[in-house]
Amino acid sequence: MEITPGICGGNPRIAGHLIRVQDIVIWHEQMGMSPDEIIYHYPSITLSDIYAALAYYHEHRIDKQ
Repeated sequence: MEITPGICGGNPRIAGHLIRVQDIVIWHEQMGMSPDEIIYHYPSITLSDIYAALAYYHEHRIDKQ
């Protein structure tokens, strides 16, 4: 993941892309898209990018208990 001030609002994103971790989480967890469906719509990213974004999200969630 990359965090660059001024790019994607400084939010974490997939390295080399403008796809934010938040986008992957919304597509997967809220919209119910499978990783394969996400890749179908965004073929420039890989399965490992998707799983890394989801892992990053779960590792850095603020509302962890």
